[in-house]
Amino acid sequence: MRVLKVIVSLGLMAGFSMALAEDFISANGVEVSVGKSQRFLESKLGIPDEENKYFVAWTLANGNRLAANFDEYGLSNASISGEATTDYLSTDGVKIYLNKESINDVAQKITQGCYHEGWGNGKIAEYVVLSGPEGSYNLIFTAFGGEETAEQLKKLKITSISLGDDNPFGEQVNCY
Repeated sequence: MRVLKVIVSLGLMAGFSMALAEDFISANGVEVSVGKSQRFLESKLGIPDEENKYFVAWTLANGNRLAANFDEYGLSNASISGEATTDYLSTDGVKIYLNKESINDVAQKITQGCYHEGWGNGKIAEYVVLSGPEGSYNLIFTAFGGEETAEQLKKLKITSISLGDDNPFGEQVNCY
């Protein structure tokens, strides 16, 4: 009976800790999440390469670039981009790697998101997932193309991942 209580307790604790799992971007092994302070990121990543009233940015040791916005509560948005494949976003235990996975891969791993396209210097494909307490922020996975069709865009590797209150680029489609 005592063993059963321990097993049940461990199961409840594991379930509770999973429910509290935090979304984060792993940037050169540093967990970057909403609410972290700029001072924390500087202690882990060093002095930013660029800082102005809109954002703070670091060039990471692997060559990728992390840009972040802060407000009175800490980090409000972070985006990582570049060519290295070691950085990722983690949500509910699922890892999505930069430059390794496509929009289609993300949609298979995280089914409650929304796909849409925009236009900049070519077509932009995004897969957006509401996350955080009561859907308070977005996880945005972006692939940049040229003249590709929607099906071709969905197969391109993700070259940017964002976490926070940033709004998706292009036509906002409500499909949550």
